Amino acid sequence: MVRILAAILLIVTSAYAHAGTLVTRINGIEEAGIMRLAIYATAVAFENDQGDKSGPADGIIDGVIEAVAADSATYRFELPAGTYAIGLFVDANANGVMDRNLFKIPKEQYGFSNNARGTFGPPSFEDASFYLQDDLKIEISL
Repeated sequence: MVRILAAILLIVTSAYAHAGTLVTRINGIEEAGIMRLAIYATAVAFENDQGDKSGPADGIIDGVIEAVAADSATYRFELPAGTYAIGLFVDANANGVMDRNLFKIPKEQYGFSNNARGTFGPPSFEDASFYLQDDLKIEISL
């Protein structure tokens, strides 16, 4: 009886641990560099990230930091059900941060889920967010 209950619990737990596969295709990469893509689980993490830190951070559930060629790239993520937003940039000079000009305008290619754009800065989490419940494919144009 204990084994049957344990098996049922394992099946139910694994169903909730992985809600679906998120396939993200990035189009329009003009220059090879380091893809720095983050999947944000909170508005606070998304709206406070200025591309000035390298690596994991609170509120980022998954991501990619790897070399990418010009053209396009596709990534797959296994995630639990939830609301997320993606922010990314192509670090052309591989210095670990998003380079900006004198007026704080990014000099490297960047993009957000829903192809969201902000007026005077990055978009809000609400504009870039999507809900993942099952498998989902999204495309981001740079």
